[in-house]
Amino acid sequence: MSEDREGNDRAADEEFEARRHDRFGKLPPRVEREEQVETKDTEPAHEEPEEPPVRREWG
Repeated sequence: MSEDREGNDRAADEEFEARRHDRFGKLPPRVEREEQVETKDTEPAHEEPEEPPVRREWG
């Protein structure tokens, strides 16, 4: 029984791959780790504004 499941999984994987290829075309080559660069934010993070007071806290 496990052999049947493996066969179905392979068929499903191949079908998924074929559908993905039909939709998106050939995928670009994977970027190697040596080609990746680390980025830094140049602007400080935006601070969230304070929550407005709730009406029941006013009085």
